[in-house]
Amino acid sequence: MAIGWAKSFRSLAIAVSALTATAVVARAAEPPKQMKLYVFTSGALTLDKSILQNGGKGKITIPVGFFLIRHPKGDVLFDCGNNDKIITEPDYWGPFVKALDPVRTPDIAIDAQLAKINVKTSDIKYVVLGHFHVDHAGNIGKFLNSTFVYQRDEIRNAFWPEPGYATFFITSDFAMMRNSIGGGMANKVKAIELDGDLDLFGDHSVYIHRSVSHTPGSQIMVVRLPKAGTVVLTSDAAYLQENLDKDILPSVGSVYNPSDMLDAYAWMKRLRDLEGADIIFAHDPDVFKAHKHSPEYYE
Repeated sequence: MAIGWAKSFRSLAIAVSALTATAVVARAAEPPKQMKLYVFTSGALTLDKSILQNGGKGKITIPVGFFLIRHPKGDVLFDCGNNDKIITEPDYWGPFVKALDPVRTPDIAIDAQLAKINVKTSDIKYVVLGHFHVDHAGNIGKFLNSTFVYQRDEIRNAFWPEPGYATFFITSDFAMMRNSIGGGMANKVKAIELDGDLDLFGDHSVYIHRSVSHTPGSQIMVVRLPKAGTVVLTSDAAYLQENLDKDILPSVGSVYNPSDMLDAYAWMKRLRDLEGADIIFAHDPDVFKAHKHSPEYYE
């Protein structure tokens, strides 16, 4: 009797799961017609491939991608690249991170990148941070009138990282977010602090997914467009297409929680299978090159 009940319960759970997945796809079928997705780059970095892929050989030059979603309810920036200070201050990153040999030409400045589509930093309503590393949260200081969206675990870790994981957090990139001494609130800026997922506009077109993987509060963004369909922006929850396809993890210093990173891979693959999602990696040079870059866009 108990066995029969368990089988029935499993069948019901599978059916509910299938219906839920179908409902999500159906609800996402008609995103706002005015939506657009722009792909930008904050230059490039050169590093050992083994940092991004366990067992990788040789050097690799990777893009530093960030993205703009134009939505009727406001412009959304996903990540904001390297701090533009590196263009004029070669020592800003210090001796270790400087070894990444970042591109420093004036055209990679975030103002110059956004100007390609006549957008100003002051136009951005939300800045969603995949995580707070140097190449994803560098230009926070240029968006202090925006509302920042991040995981609570991530900002805590950014200011005081777990042992062994402090390398790529540069406190001066985001120190201005902290309120003055004696303030009742820690935040000096407008912020949405998460401990989980968020449907940003309530219409399933811009969905933020918590992924404890690369860092304690990493986030993935799902963008559902009227013509191009579903796009997944990985930040660093997955570095390279090959990593995702073959379940290859980065080096130990680049993954805070290995098992959860594999879960993030599975979550992205599920979207690819269910919704035909196009997955854009912030750092995969081949995938990045194969996509449109601003001023072109996806709609």
